[in-house]
Amino acid sequence: MSTRERTSVEVRVDPYPVAAPGPAVWLLGAHGGAGVSTLARYWDFAEDARHQWPCGDAREVESPYVVVVCRETIEGLSSAHDLILEHRNRGLACELLGLVTVANAPGQPPKEVRQLRSIVTGAVAAHWVIGWHRFLASAARSSLPTWRALDGVPIRTKGAVIAVPEDVIAAGVGIVTAIQSALPALWSGQ
Repeated sequence: MSTRERTSVEVRVDPYPVAAPGPAVWLLGAHGGAGVSTLARYWDFAEDARHQWPCGDAREVESPYVVVVCRETIEGLSSAHDLILEHRNRGLACELLGLVTVANAPGQPPKEVRQLRSIVTGAVAAHWVIGWHRFLASAARSSLPTWRALDGVPIRTKGAVIAVPEDVIAAGVGIVTAIQSALPALWSGQ
């Protein structure tokens, strides 16, 4: 039986060099191909953390909020679990809001993946699911639409096509709600 190397990422010493006001949340990919760049394109309030935890203690210039993103595979979920435990065990200054899992294929994942997903999602405050979207395999990221939280949830009317997938919007609403819930503690030092 081979032992898997634990996933770990560095913590930034300085805030990310982004233009103000900067993103409201950082998406931390647990592994390559997790879907971070696609989600960062869909959500105007999010940005790729580039395989680093934000410093978390420069709150006046950088959001401390992080969401880990992984594919629904054994390797992806294991890597996400490593990062979740790393955040907890190292006592990082950034705030982990939850986990986004992205389907790796159409349909239900295998039983082993579902069982591990249940364990990993139990270690975070929130879990958001992005299903399988066949068109993403051939879509250029630059051609993807963007959803802004200020736009609200589109009203589905008969025959209307929603440009951003509904599950992506639902996850975005969940993340924005988690940020709003965490804001009162942002400056209180809790």
